[in-house]
Parts: sequence; structure tokens; C-alpha cells
Amino acid sequence: MDLIQQNGQPRYGRFKQLPTSIQYHHYQYKSPYGDVLSGWRKRLKYKKFKFCCIQHEHYTIGLAIVDIAWAGHGFVYIYNHLTGEVLEWDAISFLARHTVLDEQPLFNHSHFHKAGYQLDIQHANGVRYIRVTKYGELRLSARIFCAGTDPLSMCSPNGINGWTYTQKLTTLGCEGFFINKQGQTIQFHDKTFVSLDDTCGFLRPETAWFWLSCNFWDAQNKRVGINLASGVNESFGNENCLWVNGRLYPLADVLFEQQSDNQWNIVSLDQSLNLTVTTGWRRYENLNLRLVGSQFSQWQAKVSGTIRQDGQDIVLVNEYGLLEQHYAKW
Repeated sequence: MDLIQQNGQPRYGRFKQLPTSIQYHHYQYKSPYGDVLSGWRKRLKYKKFKFCCIQHEHYTIGLAIVDIAWAGHGFVYIYNHLTGEVLEWDAISFLARHTVLDEQPLFNHSHFHKAGYQLDIQHANGVRYIRVTKYGELRLSARIFCAGTDPLSMCSPNGINGWTYTQKLTTLGCEGFFINKQGQTIQFHDKTFVSLDDTCGFLRPETAWFWLSCNFWDAQNKRVGINLASGVNESFGNENCLWVNGRLYPLADVLFEQQSDNQWNIVSLDQSLNLTVTTGWRRYENLNLRLVGSQFSQWQAKVSGTIRQDGQDIVLVNEYGLLEQHYAKW
């Protein structure tokens, strides 16, 4: 199944199986006034990114490659929740030079390099491979296993002429290692969790969203994952999901409310979800170039509360997670 149909329009909704391809050049993109746009004018409107979070004991690792056409962006950070130490690198490449982001769902190879760093993301046969090198030295290597976990795969219309496709997975196992700030090699193990976020499309030219992601082992030793969002992918369903032992359960619409500088509440429309999020270290970007801009906050968070599922409460007690608030004009 190609995401783009023969009539030049995307398929919308949640999909039980991943699309085999995303041929965005087959999409007939029009201006709000009905003019068909092609070439560079179409390319500049197409955005795509890949994000990976690895939760290993008290370490949270975030890594992304972003292609927003007029710029490429790569970043990686390793945060130690016990000490508050962070090892961080990021770079921006004008006109997405040295940025290759392959958005195909089943087989892909993406990379970004600048200033001695290189980020590589590959995906084939249900396995994702991630590597980070610094001046040729391997600093992180992860082999992530996606089989056995239901994927969130959905496409929704946005604005008058756009669409967003997103593909997310949580509570994935992995093997490999990373090097921390002290130069120690830390091996991943069977309690390490990974979440993946692949998104692309013709997003609104001015947009904003809230997002929460969390993976943990509960008191019954079940692997539990949560993906919650508000402000994006809400025009034909939503992307809110709960995973329990790899099985995906849809959740109702949610509301993010900031209660203080470091505390948020998240509640669902049907009252089945009630979470309190306490934030800590923040990865922050603030760029205002008048015509384009971005304000991005991604907090390290601890999540507590309950989610009602099949008549039982899933309880969260200070579970590690990520909370994100993003405004973009692109």
C-alpha cells in the first residue's frame, strides 16, 4: 500500500499495516487558492524527521535527524537523572546540506553529519540500527527490535491543503552500548526501552503541539508505553496510544495544562487518563527569523498517575518520560 493514492491524495486514518512506500512527489499539492505547486515550491513545504529515545536505567538518550527543506538539523544528548549531567551535541545545516532523511516506512537509511559528528539511522526487516560517531570514533551503537509490538501508523489532513503521516513505537528492546560523559562504556540490557517517532508530510506553515512519551515496567512486570499528543494529528482521529506488552490500545483526546513552572497535568476527554508530569532538565531552542522560526522545549520528566484500561488501573509512579512543547513557523 502506497500512502499516496493514484488520484494524488493520501490515504487517511489509522492503518493496521505500515504503508509500503510514501511517494510524496505523487501528491498533488495546491496553494490555498487552488494553484498546483511543484518543484522547489513544493519541496520547501515538505517536512520530515526521525526521533529516537533510549531509556536505560537512569540515563535518557535522545537523538534526531530533521529535514525541513530550508535547513537540516541533527542532535543527540545523554542525560543522567541521578547526577543531572548532560552530554549534548547539535548542529544546523543550511538548505539541509549533509542531511539525508529517508521517510520510507519499511526500509530506509538516513544520516546527518557536521563538525566531526555523524548520525546514522537505518531500518530493514523490522530492525533499526543507530550509530553516532565523533571524528570517526563510535560513541553510540544500538540495534533495536521492532517486531512483536503493534505500530501506531496514521495519516491525517491538516490545514487546507496538507497532511501528516506519523509512525510510532514504544517499549522496544535493544542491544548495543553508549559512552557516557565520563568516558565509560555502558551496555544496554533486557530492561532497556526504546521509543521511535518517524513523521513526515506537508505540515501547517504555522503550527504548535504538545507531546508526551513514556516507557516503563509496571509492578506486574508488564512493559507499558504511552504516546500522547495535542495540537497535531487531530483532524481525523488522534495519535494517543497505550501499549501493554506490545499491544496497542487507542486513547481518547487529551488536554495538556501547565500548572506551574515545572508541573503539568494531562487528562483525557473520557476521564480514563489522569497524569501529573514534573519536569527537569530541558533541551531548548529559540529561533526567530521573522519568516521562519521555532521555539522548542523537550523536558526530562517524571510521570505519575493512572490510566484506566479494560476495567483496571495502570499506575505510574515517577516514571521517566519526555514532555515536549513546540511552536514552528516554516
